[in-house]
Amino acid sequence: MSRRAVVLAVLTGAALLMTAPVSGAAQAAVIGSADAVAAHTAAAGLEDTLVRFFAQAPGAQAPVSVRIEPDAYPVYELSPDFVAGKPGAAPGEFAYFAIPARASDGRTATLWSVRGADGSWQIGNIASGDVESAYARQLPAGAQLLHEPQVDAWYAVRDGRVTPLSEQRPAVAVADYQRAVEGRYADKLPGSVYDRTGEAGGFDATSQVMPRGDGGTAPSSHDTGWVPLLILVGVLAVSGAGYVFHLRRHPA
Repeated sequence: MSRRAVVLAVLTGAALLMTAPVSGAAQAAVIGSADAVAAHTAAAGLEDTLVRFFAQAPGAQAPVSVRIEPDAYPVYELSPDFVAGKPGAAPGEFAYFAIPARASDGRTATLWSVRGADGSWQIGNIASGDVESAYARQLPAGAQLLHEPQVDAWYAVRDGRVTPLSEQRPAVAVADYQRAVEGRYADKLPGSVYDRTGEAGGFDATSQVMPRGDGGTAPSSHDTGWVPLLILVGVLAVSGAGYVFHLRRHPA
C-alpha cells in the first residue's frame, strides 16, 4: 500500500462509517457459488458510481470509463475463535466478496459485496486498488484467501497449511499459525482489559470488514441500513513501506 493511499485512508475514515450491524450468523453462513453470483449481481449498474469514485481521486484528470470485472473473490478475516484456540475453529471467517473494477486509464478499484442479516447482498464499500484479486489469483485450487487485518497480511489456507502471500516466508501448519496469532492477539480479544479500555489495535470479534485505501461510502442508490457500523479506533503508523491499522465496529 502506497504512502498516498495510507494518507487517503485517514482522510476518508469518516466516510466509511455506515449504519446498522450485520448479524454474525449471516456472515458466518457457508459461502457457495450461488452466493458469489448474487454478490456480483449487487454490483450491477454501478459503473457511474465508479466513474465518480475515480474522478474524485487526487490527481484525476481526464474522464474515464469503467468496467466491472466478472469475478467475485471471497475474502476471510482472521477468526477471534481461532485466535482464542476454540476447538474446531477455522482460521478465517467470511467477510466479503471482492469484485474488481478497472478504469480505462488503468486504475483499479474493488467493490465489497456483503451479505446482510436478511440474506441479501449489497455493496458496502469501494476501495482503491485490486489487492484482493491480486492475491486471490495466486491461490492454489481449493485454497481460502485469509486476511490478518492487524498487520495487513494475506495467506492461502489449504490442507491444514497456512501459506503467506504478502511475505516471502514458508508455509506453516494451521496449529503453528494458531499459536502465533494467539501470542499476538490473545490479550486483545473481546472482554480483555485491552479491549475494554479501548486501546488501539484491540481485536474486535464483530469487525468483519476493514476498509482500506481511499474507500468510500456505499453508493447512495442502495439501501445501506444493513451495513456494519465501522469505526476507526486504531493508530495508523507508517514506517518505511509498512503500516498497522485496525477497525472496530460497535454492535447495535
